[in-house]
Amino acid sequence: MALLERAVVVYQRGAEALLDRITAFCNRRQVCIHPVSLADFHASPESILSQADHVVTLIEDGELSQMLAASRHYGFSLGIIPPNANSYTYRLFNLPSGLDELIEQAFDDSPQAMDLLLCNGEVVMGMLMLGDSPFLDRRSKAYRVSPPSFVQRWWQSFLLLLRGLLRLPSIRHFPVTLTTAKGQTIKTVVTGITVIENDTGGLAGRVVSSTLSVEDGKASVLLISPKSIGEYLTFLGVSLFQGNRPMKTLPAAVSYIRTSRLTIQGNQPLVYYLDGKQRQAEALDIEVCQKAVSICVGQGWKAEKAKVEESAKDTLRLENLPVDKARIDMMVRRLPFFSHAVEEEFKDLFLLLKQNAKIEADYIALMILSVLVANLGLMMNSTAVLIGAMVLAPLMSPIISLSMGLLRNDRALLRGSVNCIVVGVVIALATSALVAMLVPLQRVTPEIAARLQPSLLDLGVAIASGIAGGYAYAREKVMKSLPGVAIAVALVPPLCVAGIGIGWLDHDMVFGAMLLFLTNLAGIALAAAISFLVLGFAPISRPAQGAKSLALSLALTLLLAVPLSYSFNQMHSSWQLEHELVSEVFSVNGKQLRMVDVQIGLLRHGVRVTGDIASPSRLEEKDLWALKVVLEQRWQRPVQMEVGYRLEL
Repeated sequence: MALLERAVVVYQRGAEALLDRITAFCNRRQVCIHPVSLADFHASPESILSQADHVVTLIEDGELSQMLAASRHYGFSLGIIPPNANSYTYRLFNLPSGLDELIEQAFDDSPQAMDLLLCNGEVVMGMLMLGDSPFLDRRSKAYRVSPPSFVQRWWQSFLLLLRGLLRLPSIRHFPVTLTTAKGQTIKTVVTGITVIENDTGGLAGRVVSSTLSVEDGKASVLLISPKSIGEYLTFLGVSLFQGNRPMKTLPAAVSYIRTSRLTIQGNQPLVYYLDGKQRQAEALDIEVCQKAVSICVGQGWKAEKAKVEESAKDTLRLENLPVDKARIDMMVRRLPFFSHAVEEEFKDLFLLLKQNAKIEADYIALMILSVLVANLGLMMNSTAVLIGAMVLAPLMSPIISLSMGLLRNDRALLRGSVNCIVVGVVIALATSALVAMLVPLQRVTPEIAARLQPSLLDLGVAIASGIAGGYAYAREKVMKSLPGVAIAVALVPPLCVAGIGIGWLDHDMVFGAMLLFLTNLAGIALAAAISFLVLGFAPISRPAQGAKSLALSLALTLLLAVPLSYSFNQMHSSWQLEHELVSEVFSVNGKQLRMVDVQIGLLRHGVRVTGDIASPSRLEEKDLWALKVVLEQRWQRPVQMEVGYRLEL
């Protein structure tokens, strides 16, 4: 590496030992230096610079920005040797960690020309922060002094994360007016603004690292404006899991401006942090001075900061900024946990849901056909036929429309979807009852019996299917999954079983099947509404009314959960008794008995046991009576037994 012949060395008190090392190095390499204190340099810079036009600094980070300003003003080049090993200038300029390499680089005769970022005339070395941007924050002392060890850096990051999480619910949007170098004016609201110069290694820099360069004459500005706390946390999670890799797409909570000049104005004085130091001003005038300084930087810096092709055009990626007045007013008041939306932002989905809430000939025809197919499948005990009926049934669509109507308290959508559902239910019950009266078969098949005792497990299936249905409607690319959702929740079969019960005049069948249908209806409607809420379709206006509708749906679901809980407890008790019977060998009248293929039915005043008894000995009637007595004594309730006999040889 070729070195300069002459240089001025500016040092602070406490850097004398380092100055001795530099003097020894320069004596060996025949470099003439002129040491001068920082105070003397600021007192008479012109006379000192007459000695040489290159300055090597041995000063703290807080003084370096003034030296950069002087470099721009007087035109001298800079070499940087931080006296503190924890200086963040190592990261900003990719300085070598070894002292000998660092000293040699500071006297390099080919310094790198780079742009200089100014904010209200003050040099920005790394980053400018305005407002409140948790996790991107660099306002504390931790920004200016990096911990030396990995454990300390990890602990510092953890503390910053914890403080950010605690502060996150209290962040607020504030209005700003942005004016770019081309005179374009943008009025919006943000929670924070980050302007990046050299500090591209952090989270903020990774967001736009593919376009960052300190030689392109542009400032990179991140506008943080999340529509909800959930949206910001999503951005944070994606950012953290990215590691050191740049993001391929701009997060939903972030917008981006790349311009040579930007003016930021607010409705009140702006408090901002320049390289971690607090400042306050009525407005911020951010300006990029092209190739204003020359600095001896590391080889890694030259490789990483490859020059971006210069362009006179500004980059404005503002699609994520709020522009709707209703949204801006809401965001200024408070930051909701979930995003809210106006109809214009999901017009296509809303039109589809409104269309699905209309009673049309196609809907009636498909409803009748699906019910006919389901009735035949139930009577034939054919699962395949029932699956075909589930795919045909159009009942899922108005229920999803009902969910959106509940969330947004849209009375027209609610009225249309309720009417559509009621018509579908009446068609299913009437058609099924008619088929049951016409078909000369009155046998409860396993497919029919499976829909007579719903439990909390069925409610769980309905809730999961509702979430999937809401997500599928909100995301067009997964709409093809809707048939699978319809199969999973099986809306039509329980309605058909209820209709068959009406045709057979079996009230218990009607009650059990209708309970299952209402469970599916309430679970899907509530879960799909919550899915839409999380995906950001809650209304900006009338949020309280939408909350009341969701609360009503939740209350109905909890009411249905009472009989479902009873049924689930019955199921659990039956399973426990079955497990007890099949896992034990009974000794009766000197014979060993073992029960297999057991089914337990809990009666109002006892237990019904159905299954087979296996034994290596020949069983007699008295042995079965003795086993019945054993079970009655153990369970303390009457026992009915319907058992067969298997001889084990």
